Amino acid sequence: MGTSFRQTVAGIFSNPQMTTALMLEGHLASTLARAASSSGNYLIVAQDTTYYNYSGHKQMEGLGVIQGNIKGIIQHNCLLLNELGHPLGLLDQQYWTRKGGKDFLGKESLKWTNGLKMVNKHLGTSSKKVVLVQDREADIFDFFKAERSASVELLVRVYQPRHLEVLSSGVLAKLDTIGEHLTDFGNKEVVIQRNNKEVQLTLALKSGAVNVLADDNMPPTTVQTQGLSLVIAEEIAGVELQTGISIFKEEEKAVWYLLTSLNIDNQEDVNRVVHFYALRWRIERLHYTLKSGALAVEKLQFDDLHTTLNALSFYSVVAWQLLALTYFVREEPDALATTFFEIDEIELLQKETNKVIKTVKEAVLALVKIVGFAPSKKQPLPGVKILTQALERFYFMKCGARVSRKKPLQD
Repeated sequence: MGTSFRQTVAGIFSNPQMTTALMLEGHLASTLARAASSSGNYLIVAQDTTYYNYSGHKQMEGLGVIQGNIKGIIQHNCLLLNELGHPLGLLDQQYWTRKGGKDFLGKESLKWTNGLKMVNKHLGTSSKKVVLVQDREADIFDFFKAERSASVELLVRVYQPRHLEVLSSGVLAKLDTIGEHLTDFGNKEVVIQRNNKEVQLTLALKSGAVNVLADDNMPPTTVQTQGLSLVIAEEIAGVELQTGISIFKEEEKAVWYLLTSLNIDNQEDVNRVVHFYALRWRIERLHYTLKSGALAVEKLQFDDLHTTLNALSFYSVVAWQLLALTYFVREEPDALATTFFEIDEIELLQKETNKVIKTVKEAVLALVKIVGFAPSKKQPLPGVKILTQALERFYFMKCGARVSRKKPLQD
């Protein structure tokens, strides 16, 4: 982007009155509006943490460490999705460093509960069921028992060797042996990211209602959980989608132990739990887009922590837009182009390609043609890196078009 643009946005990021919350204020309002108008009966909130390495910016004022002596920033995100997995926007962000200018208040494990509080606040009265999904780091007994609004459900991948009680039989068992006491629910196929590639896994499912007993080091008065169920999803086959080559290895197979407050009364319920957990990989793609995927935010060059945090929030919205378009064009290619593009943008793309554009797919292919992308059988649609390059080039094309429209005719 041009020097004047960089100077403008840098001035916004460095403004003492600007905060990450203000940076996301308008985006949050739009996210909630998209949630309210989305189809389906469920909303998914995936929360996860990512770490930005700024070891090369040792002079950045206020910068702390992320691990050991590695300088950097920790960011915890809550990404809102519809039940098909379309990213609707960011619901919440938390930032901190260790031994720096923005320490976490309390134990860092409270980030999960803080995310839950924001879900309660913004979606607690939603007419849809809101499913909060997180990976193994959130396997925390107090988090399972944290207060949830009536519309909010919990889904956590667990791994701690606690005792659980199978309600149907009263059997007490630890996580690694409880499967033999649960009901079989057949197989399900899901698509996830593995080693930055899309893979389709076939999972064998078992499930049952359980109570989770308190950790051994907790007071004996601590009450066990209630109203939860466990779904075990064990990988029995897997293929790389692009090539169809098997990637299944018995010694490396995935086994997901999914603790949830969602109903598991039948096959459809159990399949739904596994599907919602598989959508959690969308937040990892958000972090990929921010870092190595497209935006390269670890290369940002700002002098202080305040400015950098505001910049990260700005780029997080850009990353959401890239991610949303990437998935939408794959899953709803025939949707109207106006779903994502303004009328004047479509007109400019039509002028550049000399083709009529009606659908999102046609608009995206016209857009990436600007940077030389040609669809192929192996790659029929662009990824986030190519989309980023195309959107940046298109930005300057739009600027040029606007200037041309206002420029007086000359001899």
